[in-house]
Amino acid sequence: MKIVLGGSRQIHSIPQELVHLIEHWVEAKYEFLVGDAPGADSAFQKALKKLNAQAVTVYSSAGYVRHNFGNWQSIHVDSALKSKSNARHAFKDRAMTAEADLGLMLWDCESAGTLSNAIDMLESSKVCKIWVRPDSELYSFDNLASLNSWLNLYPEVSTEARKRLKTYRQREHKRLKESQPKLFN
Repeated sequence: MKIVLGGSRQIHSIPQELVHLIEHWVEAKYEFLVGDAPGADSAFQKALKKLNAQAVTVYSSAGYVRHNFGNWQSIHVDSALKSKSNARHAFKDRAMTAEADLGLMLWDCESAGTLSNAIDMLESSKVCKIWVRPDSELYSFDNLASLNSWLNLYPEVSTEARKRLKTYRQREHKRLKESQPKLFN
């Protein structure tokens, strides 16, 4: 089982209940996919290192790995974007969610990127757990309908998350189309 761990850059620690869950996953020999950003990614990496997790892969789209606290294997995902904007990190996020079987996100109710990851997982019929900081509550979603119903509580960030996913998919479609060999000149 491969688990993608992600979340808001504004969350810098992992609740103890989630540390216990991750510890169980480490003992079960699950694999972990995590980004290299400050915030939740770094907090997850520190927890995995403390738990002596071995099966960890760090993903980056920054051109270099910003954080890799366990000196684990890393994968660079090229966005092909000329801009240094946060949009380039969507490419590594999509690579991780595509590879993973399950997601665990730490959400501050403001990060559209984190929410995009959860939506992407559920659109691929994968389970995604979301720990919500203001509630200090862990929610588990196994289908998009249940997430959509819950997201009625967060209309602005939900709209932004879907907009980001749409933009990413348009960019990826264009990139793939441009990389196809032309059959007729």
